[in-house]
Amino acid sequence: MKFGVLIEQAARADWAANYVNYKRAKDKIKDRVDVPTFKGFIAEECSKVERFYQTKFEEIEQESEQLTVMMSQKSSQVAGLVKRSWNHTEDVRGLYDFGRLNYEGIRKSLKKYDKVMKTKDQVLQKVYFEELKKQYTFFNFRTDEKVKVLLEKCAAFWNQDDAVSKLKGASITEIKELLPDSFPLVDQIADQNKTQLEPLTEEDDEDDDDEKVERQEVDEHGPQEGTDEENDSHFERDFQRQRNKKPEWKKMLADYQLLNNVLKQLASVAGGKLATPMVASLTMSDHPEAAYGASPEIIYEGKAFKEVDWFRMVDKEMEFVSKVTNAEIMRVRSGLATLRDRCEQWSKEMKDKSAEQSGARARTMLTQLGGLEAEAKQLGSDFLALEKFVNLNYQAFEKLLKNHDRLMPHTPCHQFYMSKLRNQDWIRNDFSDVFVALSDCHSLLRQDDSGVANNDAKQDFVRNTKKYWVPTEHVSSLKHLILQHLPVFRVWTGGGDSQLINSVYFDNRQMQLYHGRMDKTPGAIALRLRWYGTEIKSVFVERKTHLDAWTGNVSVKERFVLDEPLVVPFLNGSYTVNEFADDMKRKGKKDSDIQEACKLFSQIARVIESKQLGPTVRTQYMRTAFQIPFDATVRISLDTNLAMVREDCCGYASTITERWRRDERIPVKASEHTHFPHAILEVKLQGDVENPPRWVKDLLESGMVTEVYKFSKFIHGSAVLLTELVAAAPYWIDDVSIRDSVNASAPSAANKARTTKIGTLGGAQASRKKDDDESSSITFSDGQSKSQGRVRALSREVPEEETHPLLGQMRPSMGQKGGRPGTDFLGRHVSRGGGADQQDQDMCSCCGLASSQKTLPRKVPVRIEPKTYFANERTFLSW
Repeated sequence: MKFGVLIEQAARADWAANYVNYKRAKDKIKDRVDVPTFKGFIAEECSKVERFYQTKFEEIEQESEQLTVMMSQKSSQVAGLVKRSWNHTEDVRGLYDFGRLNYEGIRKSLKKYDKVMKTKDQVLQKVYFEELKKQYTFFNFRTDEKVKVLLEKCAAFWNQDDAVSKLKGASITEIKELLPDSFPLVDQIADQNKTQLEPLTEEDDEDDDDEKVERQEVDEHGPQEGTDEENDSHFERDFQRQRNKKPEWKKMLADYQLLNNVLKQLASVAGGKLATPMVASLTMSDHPEAAYGASPEIIYEGKAFKEVDWFRMVDKEMEFVSKVTNAEIMRVRSGLATLRDRCEQWSKEMKDKSAEQSGARARTMLTQLGGLEAEAKQLGSDFLALEKFVNLNYQAFEKLLKNHDRLMPHTPCHQFYMSKLRNQDWIRNDFSDVFVALSDCHSLLRQDDSGVANNDAKQDFVRNTKKYWVPTEHVSSLKHLILQHLPVFRVWTGGGDSQLINSVYFDNRQMQLYHGRMDKTPGAIALRLRWYGTEIKSVFVERKTHLDAWTGNVSVKERFVLDEPLVVPFLNGSYTVNEFADDMKRKGKKDSDIQEACKLFSQIARVIESKQLGPTVRTQYMRTAFQIPFDATVRISLDTNLAMVREDCCGYASTITERWRRDERIPVKASEHTHFPHAILEVKLQGDVENPPRWVKDLLESGMVTEVYKFSKFIHGSAVLLTELVAAAPYWIDDVSIRDSVNASAPSAANKARTTKIGTLGGAQASRKKDDDESSSITFSDGQSKSQGRVRALSREVPEEETHPLLGQMRPSMGQKGGRPGTDFLGRHVSRGGGADQQDQDMCSCCGLASSQKTLPRKVPVRIEPKTYFANERTFLSW
């Protein structure tokens, strides 16, 4: 890992502004500033780091002294003391790592300057660096006696002071054996006892600029796709590297190399594609034994080996991987069950007010907490490692099957075996109950306290919400990070961590609500009916109102509950507000709640009638919620398997007489639904939203999430599925990472053309789109036989890539020249091709010779301050 990436990931979010600005140092080197200027910049950075280091050190030292006194007292409150000691340990570790990162940042900056500028005798890194080390104390984070004392005192809080006192002269291995893994400062104390400070990264950043040039060249010329043999060798090399990273996997991973080598041997004697008649004879054998053209046969391990034997080997490997996966899942589940019992016992002892309240007991409880916390994190890491193991095997099997169809096209098996592979227990089953158990353990260790439930008939939520896209490969890791700080919030019975949520959004044929939300008009509303789970008993009628934050108002969500049979009467006006109030009285609701709910009932009913609103788009997804029960300070939700469906088939307002949602028994056309390829993370904060907890900042800066400002499921679904009704599209629609999902919902004519093309190419190629969609984040280069190439050449009148009308002439995602540029929020590799074709297209557009197809304008939410309006008004008056 490059140091520039390491310092961004390892830096504490709440201390971020105080680290050395390594990126700016590299920019100055790139600008080739002179030595005095660069030394002045480094001196400024060192002064900044030193000020923060000294201030923070004094705070931590004072906290250490207070904790030492409290630990010696017999009347200390154990619960509070344990939490303070834990937080203090985190600060000590953070300060030590702060010194280490800045030490490396300054050293590498000086070394890079010497190398780029070719300074005489490397004067900066050899002479100037030594001067800095004498001048600033943070460079001496390893040798400073005050730091050693701080570490020793912290070790005493964990009952590890005796072990630390025996570490003088011990090797790193001995140190890690003497100190338990549950002690958070093991790495720092081991690092301090090293004779020499080792670099944080294996290689320096001297070649960063060259790599950037290479990446730019690749971007300009598009992705360079190698031959099938090259891709195969690359995958085999990467697969082998992954095996070497985890020695314990070597005997458990599918033997890709063996299966691939045997397959190549079979292909070498198989010959070309055979002409197979379209009829069969019951008295004639197509391939007599020992005749030319029979099933290919080789000698393997001294025995005759045919293609069917290769399939048996694949089946055997699948069964083996399944056994290993199931055994590992059982081990993790068993470990979590035992751990949960121990966590409950620890939590019970912590809450026992009759127990001894002393510093000695606090040290004991803190040590136990460290052990339980370390065990919980280890089990979580084991589960994530298992997911990587499963994905690695999945990739290996998929690659083998594609290789088979490429090398032996006369017996295609990819589609059949991929279907069989996805039905394996180790892929199909839901193992999210592991995260539920893990969440319970962390919650017990945190001593989470529930808030008070809100049972008001009218419920409103004032909050600050930001939304992020999460690639599928990061979903499990993200869940694991969040549940260490917030519990999985479950109000249903069952073992999984997520719940099915359906929401039907309302609008009219003019899409007034859509355009109001798109333009962020003050007071713009969104109306929806929402229900949870698979059975519809109660339906939440919700209204979301947008208000500009600069006015002092905050956007709010309000809702009330209806029984499902009353939804249609409510929508067409036959169910009145008086009947609603009577029903609430019979349920025993308070008068004030009834009054508020009836007010919202009347307002929503009036809007539905006046604007002639009706069901328009439905969103459906699995939601995992993280929240301390009934505490809305920090709430996080993660929506996966997001799908949107057209619902404009039930009528509007008074014309809704039978149904208020689509009949689930009727199949949905491809152009009437769309699947979103990423998970959606929502972070909802109340209170001091500008200063969220440190772990929230770390989460958002982890690189696993990408903020998409004002993303809306309703807006996205409406734009993709109701393109003919909307006048503008959201800015994120051009992102290349969602292009395939948008194209999959193209109108019927495009879908018909795509079906014609795929059907012509045969089964192996027909399954490609589906396989790519269902293989999560796994992507491979697909081989193509010569016969398929000839068929494709004969069907060139069918477009190679159909596009959704919403995208217009957007640039294709695989480097095809021409087209309107898109965005790439997730930072993945995207071709920037264009060249002469793009210029020709732009010239044709200017001359009015381009295609007559119109592309909808993109809307980007923009915050306009009041002073802008006042400035415009003054200008108008002056005119």
